[in-house]
Amino acid sequence: MDLTGWAGRRGPAACERLMKTDTPPGQGNYDAFLARLDAATSSLSTRAASLERALAAVSLLLGPYESAVRNWERRRLHVSGHLTRHTGSPQSYTALAELHDVAVNMEEMFRDRAQRIRDTVSLMQGRREAIDKSLLELEVSRVKLTSSRLLSEDREILSAVFSALAGPAVATSALPDRGLLSDLREARQAVILAEALMEVKGY
Repeated sequence: MDLTGWAGRRGPAACERLMKTDTPPGQGNYDAFLARLDAATSSLSTRAASLERALAAVSLLLGPYESAVRNWERRRLHVSGHLTRHTGSPQSYTALAELHDVAVNMEEMFRDRAQRIRDTVSLMQGRREAIDKSLLELEVSRVKLTSSRLLSEDREILSAVFSALAGPAVATSALPDRGLLSDLREARQAVILAEALMEVKGY
């Protein structure tokens, strides 16, 4: 919105009403909301750190179990090859068959445990991703709320400016030319608004 042109067409009183209508909650409310965001961020950050440590510990278990699965798989295949090529006594065949059964059972046991660890790791990673997403949302909310507070401060400055625009620049009797009075009023409004905006922007 062109505030300078709008002020000239509608007058200072209308400008003031606009500013009062659009003004966000007070600074105390902003502080309260920011405090809640900080508390939630702190709580989730603590939980994320704890979960990260647990995830690292559980992940360490996966390697040995996967290694055990590979070892018993190689042993099963090795014994299976001897059974396929067996030409010895029935007793030796029975012994090889028992070794093969042991290898099958051990491979299945370690494979099942490795899968359970993978499932646990996947679950924990899902929780970690949920926390990361929530932390990002909190940060975005903090940025938006901080921007809104700055905008509220800017509006307070501009509201004071619109109040200053209410007084006439010069006495009407001294300058009977209505067109000149209008031009002078526009000029005064433009100067005050420009100074206020420069103050808002920190120039």
